[in-house]
Amino acid sequence: MRPAVPAETTSPEPTPAIKTPSGRFWFESLLVFLVLLVAVGDPAPMVNEAHYLCRLKHYWNPEYCPGDLFLESPDAHFTVVWLFGWVTRFLSLPATAWLGRVISWALLAVAWRRLVGRVSDLPFLAPLSAGLLWLGVSQGNLAGEWIFGGFEAKSLAYGFVLLGLTDAIDARWNRAWVLLGVASAMHALVGGWSVVALGAVWLTAKERPKLPSMAPGLLAGGLLSLAGVLPALALNTGANADQVHEADNIYVHFRLPHHLALLSKGSAWLANRAGRHAVVVALLAMLTWARAASDRRSVHLLIRFAWAAEAISLIGLVIGWIDPPWGASVLKYYWHRLADIAAPMAVALLLIEAIDAGWRTRRGLAALSTFALTLVVAWNLGGIAAQRSQRPIAPCDKRMRDPAAWREMGDWVRENTEPDALLLVPQTSQSFKWHAERGEVVTRKDIPQDALSMIEWRRRLSDIFQIGEWADGTTRWTPSYAHLGAGRLRELAEAYGADYALDQATGRDAGMPLRHRASLPIVHRVGPYTLYDLRDE
Repeated sequence: MRPAVPAETTSPEPTPAIKTPSGRFWFESLLVFLVLLVAVGDPAPMVNEAHYLCRLKHYWNPEYCPGDLFLESPDAHFTVVWLFGWVTRFLSLPATAWLGRVISWALLAVAWRRLVGRVSDLPFLAPLSAGLLWLGVSQGNLAGEWIFGGFEAKSLAYGFVLLGLTDAIDARWNRAWVLLGVASAMHALVGGWSVVALGAVWLTAKERPKLPSMAPGLLAGGLLSLAGVLPALALNTGANADQVHEADNIYVHFRLPHHLALLSKGSAWLANRAGRHAVVVALLAMLTWARAASDRRSVHLLIRFAWAAEAISLIGLVIGWIDPPWGASVLKYYWHRLADIAAPMAVALLLIEAIDAGWRTRRGLAALSTFALTLVVAWNLGGIAAQRSQRPIAPCDKRMRDPAAWREMGDWVRENTEPDALLLVPQTSQSFKWHAERGEVVTRKDIPQDALSMIEWRRRLSDIFQIGEWADGTTRWTPSYAHLGAGRLRELAEAYGADYALDQATGRDAGMPLRHRASLPIVHRVGPYTLYDLRDE
């Protein structure tokens, strides 16, 4: 039989962070925060910030962008909408984004410093390991997940996951389950997959608390998680089984195959992503072997947590390979998400733990390793900072042909059109609502989360932008609104209640991007952008 230990006892081996002076703890947490600021401190909006924060603003102020399909669809991350959305009534969206970043980065910094303390009590390894984690996730992800980035629900959720892992290392299992419950309340999938992986860790532990002793934490965590789980489960209320099935396939195979159906991507894309992630997995395997004799429980818990996440990802790949009729209904749950974080996290922490052990036996090698890793992190962070200083462009604006002109057009629309105006905007737009504060008919980025709205979203994309198929059967999209012609734009305006069409000139198919115009009244022009008036004269 396995020996049982109480759920709230500490391990017999030392846990150095418990004795760390508070002043040093907070100073090193600040250094971790600064690493995040350099790594991901881009101008707002970052990836997904426009997507999520505009929803928060619309929920608390329905007069913001009325008629927008995405904003008026049901919310999936209701906890964050309620906890943080009210801020948008008092602050601008950029200020809200930065406030959210400061809060989530501070949580992540403190949680990371606390977790690092369970593998080493050497000074200044927390910011180094944070840089290693950022580098490992950004360069070695398989499915595009991140832990350090702009403000959204998962930014908060991952902070609570790190706190929960630290408590599990300390054998404070009840607190660990409660913290993962909070993470699930913030983001059901981030917290939910972490619960599954930590559950696997508990099942495979040589010494573990009995299940009844963890009942209080499991119950409390489960109840807290309902704040994130129930709104997600309620999204498809009113949709029948066929509609849900159709929406699942749209979500998995049309909109997000790069996150959810990896094997459906092209061989070049898959080889690139799989190859880079394989490097992370290989490092994890080598460190698992090298640190197998460590007497720290933290090492073994982190290793098992990472391999549990990889096992979850592998199951997702197998489902995608088999491709059963029900595959999309399962793959939509982001099977690869946790592996993208847990594997590089374990690698970063195991490297730090190895350095810590080396300082006691082989100081020269440990010092050289520390210097080399610091140089790698500093080189990459310096490159990011240099690029940002030379081109300080918000990530959401980078997809547009001329980001500066795009922002200028958005500002003009905000100041010179009716607050309830609805616009046809470029399919690739991610930040028009952010700049212009006007509703959009549809964009590719802003996919609703409920089945009925998702089906309508897909219908609108095809109706507005699809103009046929290429020889290989892939969809042929219109290069610009001007190519659709005035008559078709009038039809779309009547069908969707659009007041204006914002066109982005392009050279594809046309050859003369700045001369190809629709025969409609032009309200304003900035660079490659033309605003057409679609209202009845």
